Amino acid sequence: MTRLLAPLIKPLAGAWARRRTQRRPSGTPHDTLRDLLTRAQNTRYGKAYGFADVLRQPDLFAAFQQRVPVLDYDTWVQWLGARSPLAAAGVQPLVDEAWPGRVDMFCLSSGTTSGRTKFVPYSAEMASINRKAAIDFFAHLLADQPGQAPLLSQTLYMAGSTNLARDENGVLAGDMSALTKYLAPRLLDRLTQPPPEVASLEPWERRLNALVDICCSGKAVGAISGIPIWQLTLLEAVAARSGRSIEETMPHLRFLIHGGMAITPYRAKIEALAGPRVTTVEVYAASEIGIGAFQVPGEQGMRFQHHYGVFYEFEDDQGKLHGYADLEVETPYRVVVSSCSGLWRYRIGDVLIFRSVNPLVLDRVGRDKTTSAFDEKVTEQELQRAMMAVTPSFADFSLGPDIETRRHVWFLIGEHQPDAAWADRLDQGLRGENQDYDDYRGDGRINPPRLVMVPQRGTFLEAIGRAEGGQRKFPRLLSPEEVQTLLDTFG
Repeated sequence: MTRLLAPLIKPLAGAWARRRTQRRPSGTPHDTLRDLLTRAQNTRYGKAYGFADVLRQPDLFAAFQQRVPVLDYDTWVQWLGARSPLAAAGVQPLVDEAWPGRVDMFCLSSGTTSGRTKFVPYSAEMASINRKAAIDFFAHLLADQPGQAPLLSQTLYMAGSTNLARDENGVLAGDMSALTKYLAPRLLDRLTQPPPEVASLEPWERRLNALVDICCSGKAVGAISGIPIWQLTLLEAVAARSGRSIEETMPHLRFLIHGGMAITPYRAKIEALAGPRVTTVEVYAASEIGIGAFQVPGEQGMRFQHHYGVFYEFEDDQGKLHGYADLEVETPYRVVVSSCSGLWRYRIGDVLIFRSVNPLVLDRVGRDKTTSAFDEKVTEQELQRAMMAVTPSFADFSLGPDIETRRHVWFLIGEHQPDAAWADRLDQGLRGENQDYDDYRGDGRINPPRLVMVPQRGTFLEAIGRAEGGQRKFPRLLSPEEVQTLLDTFG
């Protein structure tokens, strides 16, 4: 029936997409801030920091910055006190704490000094706004490819496991991609892959094989959404299984939607596999904000969105916080957000660099001192604690991703190769520090690490073009390019 209706569906879908993409968002960032403060003024947080009084001030932004402190995850959970996810009672719904009503959903994320899992609040309103942002984004894709009508093709999501359930406290927790798919209206199931029974498969290799089955089965997959390393892994597996090109095996595929990490190390291989018919488009999303920016096909950079329930501030390397008006291109800014999930002036750990400020167009995204080639988000602190637990006296060591073999490589300065038991203790220590790394090691997405000994500190630093001496710290986290250089030199 759908095929018979295709001549009608395509022009209607194209007209809808054009209308939606031509709409201009109502309101300004100032309006977003005022709305958030108004909604939250009677919560415990709003009363504690005088939101009602802030709303009466002639310069709302200045008053907001003066009255409300900047937080990170550790200081946020300290403020929550007995309602903290770290409290003895465990994770509980937040009722009128920092956002009105009941917030009983949490995005799981890693990379905190207070524990290996962060529970980031995710309100029903944030879920609703995030769906709206996703629809806006897909309208742009449809406008670019009007022949790819909805109901005629599907989007394959390489999300986390959607085997989610509310716990005894009524709390629902999972990574953002899994929560998004879990909360999507069931009527959208026919537009997405994989089905729930595949999305919940463990370990990762079983799920990957099932995704390959879907891609090789002739299903009309028009887009694949995921981080670049897993998209590349899937495309390689599809090509190997089918013995044909991706263009032949997946004739409907037009878009690879990526985010979460830089595509640069993978772009050449992905584009060679996918072929010229497939366009890569980037989305900036985070557990704390949902979708914050997205790339429109044919454009450079991602259009930054200020109307999806989040107010942004941007912190420069001097610690000064900026609004939208005085941003500069090619300048790194740490992101501070206030959201409709009840986070207020919260540092999310992302570093943004803009290619244009009017309009605001995001060029690239980084993280504060993490390695995340496989979406594991391992921090320097976690690395340090893992080593301290094994050999506290070991001073000079670095870690980075080997993309080709899907593993971490530890570079150790010294003469004597540690034994396998020592290496295993080090890996177990890092798994104990970082939930995502533990999960990905457990399900096979990240292979066991490799140790490489480098005799001298100076030759190590020289190989990667780093200077030695003075106040310079020994680099703990390495880029994929630096890892490859070091492997070519010492491996």
